[in-house]
Amino acid sequence: MAFTVVTDTLRLNEALYRVTHGLYVVTTRANERINGQLVDALMQITNAPPRVVLGIGKQSLTYEMICESGQFAVSVLDREDPARGDLIRRFGFQSGRKADKFEGLVYEQTEDGLPFLPDAVAVYECSVIPEMPRDLGTHMLWVASVDRAGTRDSGTPLTYAEYRDRLRQKGA
Repeated sequence: MAFTVVTDTLRLNEALYRVTHGLYVVTTRANERINGQLVDALMQITNAPPRVVLGIGKQSLTYEMICESGQFAVSVLDREDPARGDLIRRFGFQSGRKADKFEGLVYEQTEDGLPFLPDAVAVYECSVIPEMPRDLGTHMLWVASVDRAGTRDSGTPLTYAEYRDRLRQKGA
């Protein structure tokens, strides 16, 4: 079977949906306010020292708060979590400027006060490395050290591909 070469943005993005990666809730705290958002642009970049790379849109409140605090937490979503759909809607389809995404949600906090989801498969507490940001125009790419992490004994990370497949199955 031959590939069809495309150049238009819509079909380029359709091809890029096949990049495999997870789906995460990134949270932060600044001036006693907490916020978070759904992201798929996170990856481990080194293991010694442990570091991740995070991409966040510069128009988001989460971006502004990470700029201010220099810290964020990552909750790895569990594909079998029955609350998964609510978490995706809560953190992915509304703005923290207009809604308190944590209202009525059970969450815990890291030693540094960053909120995280207790039913996550894994949680990472991260500090931005100040000399390593990369401004990509619409997004900021940060390299961050993983200062602390925790895992559960059960659960399987939800991938972005599985999320997209479930959307297609629902006709969304």
